[in-house]
Amino acid sequence: MYAKYFSLLIKTQGVPHLDGDQWRRLQNIGAVEYHIQRINDMGVKHSLFKEVMKEQSKLDRLTKKLPPEELIREMIELSR
Repeated sequence: MYAKYFSLLIKTQGVPHLDGDQWRRLQNIGAVEYHIQRINDMGVKHSLFKEVMKEQSKLDRLTKKLPPEELIREMIELSR
């Protein structure tokens, strides 16, 4: 959800002006989302449930459960 939004945003509007911390945050969100998707794609959910929950917890912490539009606005604001 976040990675798709960020990708589309960058394609249509260019790279947002983020400081180093927020840029790392954006990259981490994409990496964690990718990891969750790969685990889910394996289809062995019962044995990987704890791993998915751990990664989801990381994603929730990084995004504060904000919608992508609000999250990127917050990240840009924090970069000022």
